[in-house]
Amino acid sequence: MKTLRLTAAIGCVLLASACGPSGTKAGPATASPSASPTTARPVPPEDKGPECAGDLAAKGLHVLRGGTVQLPGGAGTVLYQQAQADGTSRTAVLTNGTGSGTAQAGTESWTVAPGQALTVGGAAFTVSQICTYRVVLTPKDQKNVTESPQPSSEARWPSLVDGGFRLRWHVPNTEYNGQYSVVVTEINPGPRADISIPSRDGGDASYSDAKIGDTLEFAGRLWKVSAIDVGDGNPDGSNPNSGYVDLKLIGPAGG
Repeated sequence: MKTLRLTAAIGCVLLASACGPSGTKAGPATASPSASPTTARPVPPEDKGPECAGDLAAKGLHVLRGGTVQLPGGAGTVLYQQAQADGTSRTAVLTNGTGSGTAQAGTESWTVAPGQALTVGGAAFTVSQICTYRVVLTPKDQKNVTESPQPSSEARWPSLVDGGFRLRWHVPNTEYNGQYSVVVTEINPGPRADISIPSRDGGDASYSDAKIGDTLEFAGRLWKVSAIDVGDGNPDGSNPNSGYVDLKLIGPAGG
């Protein structure tokens, strides 16, 4: 069953997407009898928080969790690979990877903390903010501060019902004039969900093991995971019991 689910999920992601440094190196869920914990990957350690650390009003480049952002001036790309927290502060592992997803790795990596200086490809930044779902990099010269992408007035996400919408497992939602696609690639007991967001404007993300209450960022907005249904494991797109994730709109992603 697991192999079938993963194969279907990967196929849907492909359809949806059309597709010298400084720093330290480095509704409620329902269970299903068919979703056995013995076939799922282990539950990851609980994130101790806080959700965000650093300058909460920071402006700069948003590097989304499991996704890459193109740096200005040809300095390359940066991937937010891993999040870490000890209950009072946060750090993040960044790499100069060229792909999305936590498995991608570049030739260099940095473990960074809020307020730390970071130089990548000759471009200097301050790590202004670290959240579970993003890292904000502010250019040191302040000339290339880029706010997070905002959808145009004519581009709309799937019709929101009570401020949110439902993602069916492995069925992609593609909106905002085809710029973004969101697909649930896996649902496991816990419940936990893997959510992939391919993007044509550099705002990719890959949220592994998202739980109810977690914050996600995509399309210049913040969303809360409000419900996860594990489903019955049947990957048929017409199956109403295949599992789903509900997302609630929180608001703009900030600068």
